[in-house]
Amino acid sequence: IVTSSSGEPMAYCNVVLKGTMIGATTDAEGYYVILNIPPGIYTVTASYIGYSSISYTDVNVNTDFTTKLDVQLTESVLEAEEIVVTAERLLVTKDRTSSTASISSDEIEVLPVTEISELLSLQAGFVDGHVRGGRSGEVVYAIDGVPVTDVYDGSSVVDVNVNSISELQFISGTFNAEYGKALSGYVNIVTKEPVRGLSGGFTSYFGDHVSKHTNIFRGIAEVNPVTINNIEGYLNVPLVQDKISFYGSARHIYFGGWQHARSEYNPWDITVNLGPSEPLESRYDIQKTGDGKIVPMNWNEKTNLHGKLIFKPLNTTTLKYTYLMDEVRYQDYDHSFSLNPDGNLKRFRDAQTHLLGITQMFSTRTFLQVNFSCFTKQYQHYVYDDYRDERHTHYALLNQQPQEAPSFKTGGTNNQHFRRTTSSLLFKVDLTSQIHRTHQVKLGFDATGHKLAFRNLTLLQESGLSSPATSGDPFVSMRVPDPTNPSENLAIDIYERKPVEYSAYVQDKIELTDLIVNVGLRLDYFSPDGYVLADPTDPDIYRPRRTENIEMELSERLIHWYRDATPKFQASPRLGFAFPITDRSVFHFSFGHFFQMPNFHLLYQNPEYKFGPETGNLGLAGNSDLRPEKTISGEVGVQQALSDLLSVELTGYFRDIRDLAGTRSDEINLFGGAGRYSQIVNSDFGFVRGVIFALNKRLANHWSSRIDYTLQTAKGNASDPAASRNQVVSGQEPEIQFVRLDFDQVHTVNVSFSYASPLHWGFSLIGQYGSGFPYTPSQSIDISKILTNTETKPSTLNFNLRAYRDFRLRDTQIRFFTRIYNLFDRKNELIVYNDSGTADYSRNEYIKKQQNLPEIINTLDEYYRNPAFYSEPRRIEVGLSISFHE
Repeated sequence: IVTSSSGEPMAYCNVVLKGTMIGATTDAEGYYVILNIPPGIYTVTASYIGYSSISYTDVNVNTDFTTKLDVQLTESVLEAEEIVVTAERLLVTKDRTSSTASISSDEIEVLPVTEISELLSLQAGFVDGHVRGGRSGEVVYAIDGVPVTDVYDGSSVVDVNVNSISELQFISGTFNAEYGKALSGYVNIVTKEPVRGLSGGFTSYFGDHVSKHTNIFRGIAEVNPVTINNIEGYLNVPLVQDKISFYGSARHIYFGGWQHARSEYNPWDITVNLGPSEPLESRYDIQKTGDGKIVPMNWNEKTNLHGKLIFKPLNTTTLKYTYLMDEVRYQDYDHSFSLNPDGNLKRFRDAQTHLLGITQMFSTRTFLQVNFSCFTKQYQHYVYDDYRDERHTHYALLNQQPQEAPSFKTGGTNNQHFRRTTSSLLFKVDLTSQIHRTHQVKLGFDATGHKLAFRNLTLLQESGLSSPATSGDPFVSMRVPDPTNPSENLAIDIYERKPVEYSAYVQDKIELTDLIVNVGLRLDYFSPDGYVLADPTDPDIYRPRRTENIEMELSERLIHWYRDATPKFQASPRLGFAFPITDRSVFHFSFGHFFQMPNFHLLYQNPEYKFGPETGNLGLAGNSDLRPEKTISGEVGVQQALSDLLSVELTGYFRDIRDLAGTRSDEINLFGGAGRYSQIVNSDFGFVRGVIFALNKRLANHWSSRIDYTLQTAKGNASDPAASRNQVVSGQEPEIQFVRLDFDQVHTVNVSFSYASPLHWGFSLIGQYGSGFPYTPSQSIDISKILTNTETKPSTLNFNLRAYRDFRLRDTQIRFFTRIYNLFDRKNELIVYNDSGTADYSRNEYIKKQQNLPEIINTLDEYYRNPAFYSEPRRIEVGLSISFHE
């Protein structure tokens, strides 16, 4: 509200955001509202004829939240007189009804982070890709409010450079009705928009790992300062003043990694067993054509582009086009190939996203947003791209290594050749209206069409190996499996699916003096474009088992073999309250039902239900008829400002998880034989509860700090969909009770500290502690049953540091900086041997040493010290940033 010095409301007063075309005029009672403001920090100016204008600086605006700014004008005879006031930034958010973290670009800039995943790992409730005890793939990723989640596995479609982020919003636990298709959390990345004036910047940094753990990380002692090299830049261009503007950024980074291999062997090298009559130390005739160089084995090379063009044909109409491109080439470490690195899989990820948004302001209180998006993500892995190329067919595929002693592979390659492409086309409409001072109503609709193309080949090898001593052309020929051969088409999995989704929601944000309410309802519809079996006991159409089916031709079987999966529909009510007890204290409560279709790889896995003729459990099939997974979530919390600089938060939450995709212990028996198989069904469940305590000290006296502690238990019957089936196959008893989930970290602590000197230098430090994740020991007191996740891995502790020094030359700022990850070079154990509970030692290693087996190609210590079991060692980066603004 705008009032005069006497307290009278000021009607028809102008309130604008300085430097923008955004503003409003007060109504007859002096009230005003400004909607659809991009997140950021603004200067707000109010003016009225005969009164001194007043400007409030440092007014902070966050996505989805109301910033309240009351204005008081004083009479003046000087028309040019202006009063400047620094707006008070409240430590508590009065209209926050659920846990939400909003991280601005200024906050991101001072932290020692270069990737979004690193930024998310600092948020309370986010642990190793899991949010509040949920499985991976239960988070929706959005860019500028438009979902861009890969429906195949729940990952993000495209990677956004952190320097292109205006604000990152992370909602955990409960969220409003406008956000759907997620069980655990919602991540909205608001990208930067063009601003007035020409500006730009350039950043480059280099680095490598410097660690004392030379017995674990092969080649770590050799320091190469350009093992990591990054180049990036951005440009902001106002093409036509207040009409057309552009913001673009680009980045290329090569990351050499810290897990290395020694290139002793090549894929075409052949290892021949000369027979048991030869002594073990000379039993193998091994070709060795490698050069012995140390090469990276968990490297990645990434290029991404981001461009945003804004066109304002009218003051009430805005068009935004955003383009994002992400191209990644990388390799994951495989310990078995650490002497034959060229036989390991190479991985490729390419993604493009197009976003077109139209915003139409009907009035200062009502606007419509229409969004179109199209994104495509392709992922591939293979050793050689063209497996038909004759240059790549003369090499062995499997089992090129001595068998009697623990040995790395001495030749051959991984035989997978995999490619999948996910495409989604989205149309989304949202209408927002502040129909009353106390009611903001929002309703919307979206329709999404997906296309999933999947192609997985398990390459075959000809039988027989010839000895280099007896043949001049020793090789094994690789070939593609024949789809017309029933015994070979088990190695082929090709399908294409086009499911569609529709959603609609309505919500009302009610803002009273002592109560804020978010209430809404969401409706979701899903058509799977899949099919299920008419007779589960005779699943394989290529290898029928019933007599009447065997006698039919394939074309006849197709008529009755499958039936269409049914569409799915669900309704999700959402409710949240915030009670501002005082101007320094707010209590909140939220509750809701959340639904998500299982990730598509669970719906379409082995879609033709192909199983071989063997006995036992023959495999796992997906299920296109899966129901939506469901979570009932609730939380209660309080924010309290202890002083003008210090605030504390306490939040308790629970999640009742049901109908998760999983497998049952009762397998499906095949007709007329001893074979059986498992299928994905809605069988898994879990329960999560936790408490989050956070203490925040805002920036003052040049420093700021935050600490948050999460106490959580996450239990369920299975940690992943195939867990029960895997226990059955291994002869264990599947759990029918609550056990600790694999990602149950009971204690999590995040600490951050930042200092900014008035002499243009500063530093920031973040620390993270996590109690150990559970693991299943290989031995139990009850030898008849191994208890799942009854032991705990060692805890982890890590500190990252960033320091900088600034220099300014007129409109140009130059910054030198350094970042040190894992500052104290701590050796955190991420994976442990289940017979010892540590990554440093295995009982099998002791047994092998007692047997005095010859070390044919590698030592036992080298074999059992797997660098993938440990966290990243110390990494040091140094760099330079240059930015300018007219």
